[in-house]
Amino acid sequence: MHPNDDTTNILRFFYLKGNSTAAQVIDFVPPTIVVIIAFFMTGNIFSVNIATLFSILFNGVLIATADKLIWPSLKHNFKVKNIVEK
Repeated sequence: MHPNDDTTNILRFFYLKGNSTAAQVIDFVPPTIVVIIAFFMTGNIFSVNIATLFSILFNGVLIATADKLIWPSLKHNFKVKNIVEK
C-alpha cells in the first residue's frame, strides 16, 4: 500500500471508529501544510490540480460508499486490540 493509504487506515480503525471520511481529511493535513509553506516561500504551486482537490474532498466518501455498497464483505487487515497492563 501507499504510505498515505496506510496512514488513512491507521487513523480510521485505531482512532476514528471506522470513519474513512475523517481519516482521509486528517491524513491530508500534513501535505496541505507543506504545500502552503512552499507557496509562501516560492509564490508558486506546481503539485496541486483538479485530481488532488477531488482526492482531498471525496476519497473518504468514496471509500465509505465502496465499503457499504460495492464490497460489504471486505475484511480489513486492521484489528483494534485492547492492551491491558498487568
